[in-house]
Amino acid sequence: MNRNKKLLLSTLAAVILGLTGCQSTSKMNVVVDNNSIEVPKSPKKVVVMNYGALDTLDALGKGSIVTAVPQSVIPSYLQKYNNSGIADTGNMKEPNIDAIKNLKPDLIIIDGRQASKDAQLRQIAPVLNLSVNAKNYYDSTRNHIYALASITGTESKGKAIIESLDVKLQQAQAISHNSHKKAIVAIHNDGKVILINNSSSAALIHDVLNVKRAVPVESNKITQIGEKPKPVFIDNNYIKSVKPDIIYVVDRSKAIGNTAMKENFFDSKVLKNSKTQVVYLTPDLWYLSGGGAESLERQIDEVINGLK
Repeated sequence: MNRNKKLLLSTLAAVILGLTGCQSTSKMNVVVDNNSIEVPKSPKKVVVMNYGALDTLDALGKGSIVTAVPQSVIPSYLQKYNNSGIADTGNMKEPNIDAIKNLKPDLIIIDGRQASKDAQLRQIAPVLNLSVNAKNYYDSTRNHIYALASITGTESKGKAIIESLDVKLQQAQAISHNSHKKAIVAIHNDGKVILINNSSSAALIHDVLNVKRAVPVESNKITQIGEKPKPVFIDNNYIKSVKPDIIYVVDRSKAIGNTAMKENFFDSKVLKNSKTQVVYLTPDLWYLSGGGAESLERQIDEVINGLK
């Protein structure tokens, strides 16, 4: 090989390496829930411990950049990410820091469950917390979809997803408006069913989808700083008293692999006399996920189907 050809090949190699280096180190700012955060642009290896973010990346056609997720309790609608080609980050609340470090990710996406590990995770890679803001659920979700679309260079796809969700939401709100049915939202945990009037699930159902409330939001609201809300247990007597048209139930126990709520938890005669319908929401969708492009679409369908 002559000297000029060698020089040309060396120059090309240097340019390619330089471009690769620029791509991996290029930064951008995204605004997430009114906070500007610096993240890598077009990351190639992303650890995702937020299932709503995972289903959004999937909807954007960027599932290939996901290098690790919590495998033990992955929602059924995301089972394709439960495979040997994707690493396991461990328990959702206690992620395996060493395993994540060994992956050398460009970006780590978390939710509130991993917030206590934020400092440790930031020593590995930039961290993006995409916990949905229950006080502004839909705008927060839209914002997160736009952020992930911007980071991955799929803005047009993100815009199309948002436009589709906007239409779906408007249609759902119209159905809620025309329905006389009033509802409560409850969670099942270890054999008890508890009102969750101020939860993110209730925010989506009542504040975003406009399903009418059977009881006021203040029913189990915290009134003093540091005070824990007193649980309101949903049982046959509660149903007799309140007579909600619908009880939307999120089964936490089933979502995490524990004993599911019994089908006969409520007396069928009580339900019939109170004209109350129990709608069992998909446990792993509602308890483990939410706030994503696909999860929100599925959640809207489940809520509205309960009104029909």
